[in-house]
Amino acid sequence: MADDTTRYLCAASYLDPAYGKRAITEFLVEPTRPVPPSNGLDAGVVLTEAVRARARRKNYDGLLVALMAVVIALTWDNPLLYAWIVVSLVLAGVRLGRKASAREKPVNPKAMILLAAAIVIAWLLLSYSDELFDSGSRYSSSRYYADVEYDDSSGGETARAVIGIVLAVVVCVVVTIERWSLWNLVTARFRRFGRPADGGGSLIGLFTEDFRGQLARYRGGEEPAEPPGAPLVVYRGYNPFVGAGFRRDAWSMAIPLERVEDGEGRPQLTTEALYDGIREAIANLRHANALTPDNRLGALTVTEAVFTPAAALVDHLGEPDAATYLPDVAYPPHTRLSPAAVARLRTEPKEWARYYLSFQVETWDRELVLTTFLHVAVDDTTLYVEWTPFMLPPIRAEYRVVDKMRPDSLRPLGQGLLAWLEMPASLPGRLLNLASWIRQPKREPGVLDPDRYGVAQTLRELGSVNLFTDYFQLVDIERYEKILESRLLPAIGKLLDDAGFSTAKFEEQAAVVINNDITIAGDNSGPITQTGLRGARPRPRPPAGPGRRTRTEA
Repeated sequence: MADDTTRYLCAASYLDPAYGKRAITEFLVEPTRPVPPSNGLDAGVVLTEAVRARARRKNYDGLLVALMAVVIALTWDNPLLYAWIVVSLVLAGVRLGRKASAREKPVNPKAMILLAAAIVIAWLLLSYSDELFDSGSRYSSSRYYADVEYDDSSGGETARAVIGIVLAVVVCVVVTIERWSLWNLVTARFRRFGRPADGGGSLIGLFTEDFRGQLARYRGGEEPAEPPGAPLVVYRGYNPFVGAGFRRDAWSMAIPLERVEDGEGRPQLTTEALYDGIREAIANLRHANALTPDNRLGALTVTEAVFTPAAALVDHLGEPDAATYLPDVAYPPHTRLSPAAVARLRTEPKEWARYYLSFQVETWDRELVLTTFLHVAVDDTTLYVEWTPFMLPPIRAEYRVVDKMRPDSLRPLGQGLLAWLEMPASLPGRLLNLASWIRQPKREPGVLDPDRYGVAQTLRELGSVNLFTDYFQLVDIERYEKILESRLLPAIGKLLDDAGFSTAKFEEQAAVVINNDITIAGDNSGPITQTGLRGARPRPRPPAGPGRRTRTEA
């Protein structure tokens, strides 16, 4: 369902603190950064939970650090404290070993636990043997003075040790309560088949920032179903197609045009006519009911979009057209362009602003999304076509674990005990978390930083990894991409023929795309490697990443 993505990413901030921090840093720090589009996602709910999770974590960390400071002060000379430290370091090492790369041999947890037990026993024997030796020496030399000293100091030392041990037990109770309450919070608020609801909870704490003003930007009213114009994406960094996921194998072609028949009485071949003809041909796929599983093409969306880099936009603020994108540097850029500005950009693209026609298919309950971007240009001598497909994969598996968490489980008790054993080793991280403060980057006065106005990733992309979770997801993405290409290329050929141009050169290059021979290899969770045919000559390509196609000459 559409809310699955929202609830998974809401739970992600509690299950993975790094995700919540990245989300807050990206979207709640800069008041002039536009709100990026996110399919099937309530960004306001996700960001609210990220702020709550951060405040909750800092409050618990502050309490635990204060308690542990007292415990260490009272038991600094107690061998049990150092045994606790050794155990925590070994358990932390085991945890890191489990996160080692699959290509490396993982650390054996049983061996590490046995090693920790041996170290602890050796430490205790050495510590108590020294005490026994010292006490025996004192007894043989001066029994009377030893007894007097024992009477004076043993009572205070015993009381100090007892208080320290009691506080250590209190730390265990607090950690267990934290784990238990977190488990109940996640399973109750973000359960399967439920819509994430506002369950309350503080948005600020003693050690946290106040983002309530920024959150209000993500709780605005819904836009009309079909607003005029086209979405405007102002991006920072390399990738303009923010929100589309990971790029697959793009292609482009430049075709010299040769007129074979008189163009009089024939439709004129223009950029506008190309876009309109392609849009109509691909939109007809909505009626191809038997072509795809669950008739996913029936919900095919055809939209327009304009992309502009924030750095170039700032550089061109002196131009009259720039006010259409960023009218005031004190506020975010516009999120939509007017129909007139879009029509002008469609036929007269700028270096710093590009128009694309977008085709999008959502599948696997909106967990997997294919988005393709088309840019064309034509004059009397040349046709240029640019096709760029993107794939947005499912949410990370570690964020979807909420579906496997039983509300009445006793597992939080074991997690609390383990967290207590690891407490000494986790203190540096908790201290760093308390001291960390998310704030705007420092900038020189009077300098306009383009990063203030551009987005780099959406919440959905922050929670995704470039891996397929099922073999059928891979073949479905291939299916939709090939079907879209199969309608795109004949549509262009027909437009060329109708306008009286030769289609020989175009068909020669189009055959490379249509007859693409794909061989799929790899398992469902590992990198996907593919080989096939893309051009007349082999071209060097970077190594294929998971979910990306590599095409070489057959």
